[in-house]
Amino acid sequence: MKKVLFATTALVASTSFAMADVDLSGVAEMGIFGGDGIEDQFHTDIDVTFSMSGSTDNGLTFGASIDLDESDTDRT
Repeated sequence: MKKVLFATTALVASTSFAMADVDLSGVAEMGIFGGDGIEDQFHTDIDVTFSMSGSTDNGLTFGASIDLDESDTDRT
């Protein structure tokens, strides 16, 4: 019984400081440009940003930002 109670207490205690705000934003664009016939090109560009922030119970704030940028591709 003591082991189960200890595990439950540890689980509840660990969740209080593990919470953070997560934002997801992004842009996607695609199109065709060029001239006549074989000169036409397809264009795609995708950008996604994850932003995370939070604070611990003792006031320490933390954060991170991850930017995923798909390279611009032009295909004939």
